[in-house]
Amino acid sequence: MVLEPDLSKHRQISELTSKRVPTLKKRSEFLRLRAGKRYSAKSFILEAKASETHRNTEYSRVGYTVTKKVGNAVVRNRIRRRLREAVSKTFAEKSLPTHDYVLIGKYGALTQNFASILKDLEQALDHVHRNGAKGSRKN
Repeated sequence: MVLEPDLSKHRQISELTSKRVPTLKKRSEFLRLRAGKRYSAKSFILEAKASETHRNTEYSRVGYTVTKKVGNAVVRNRIRRRLREAVSKTFAEKSLPTHDYVLIGKYGALTQNFASILKDLEQALDHVHRNGAKGSRKN
């Protein structure tokens, strides 16, 4: 008798991962965004810059950083998870597909109400996409 594997759990996992925004992986990508536009909120700092390759894709990429100054690994991972969830709820309508973003987590992301994190993220995206935003440089 051959047992067929239960694929329902794998389908659920693939549905969860398909909702995630693609992430930046290389250090050089993070460093390139340091020269872009910035917005500071209570729970994070958002850095944004147009992609070097001007990809004609349907999505933008996001990088997440939380330093050891914020806390131990448990705290840093929780902050990263909260920011990742806020991005998945906000970026579909607010981000530009030609841009890359970096979210630098602060301790406030751990204690702040999630609704206010979403509001701050929307404001941050509006700010970095405006012309003449602080930190905009002509390269």
